[in-house]
Amino acid sequence: MAAQDAWPYTFVADDLSGGCGKVPMPSDAALEDVQAAVSALLTDCTRSCHGVEIAVAWSPLTPDSWVGRVSRVATDATPPPRAVPEAG
Repeated sequence: MAAQDAWPYTFVADDLSGGCGKVPMPSDAALEDVQAAVSALLTDCTRSCHGVEIAVAWSPLTPDSWVGRVSRVATDATPPPRAVPEAG
């Protein structure tokens, strides 16, 4: 599953776009550390490109493969749909 000093990952978005990459970590890194690194990459990218906060929940797909389910995280700065802006 892990390449030398890098772990590959692939992601697919709801609109069927996606991408792949590698996180620079040793091949003997703990799975939780690799998942945290991938989550951080996706979270940073989503925040930078879309201004959205996300969370990633991991579950096993096969014995040597995991899938991360991405969900949007509501923040105090995120107005609810159709919110009326405050006068000020």
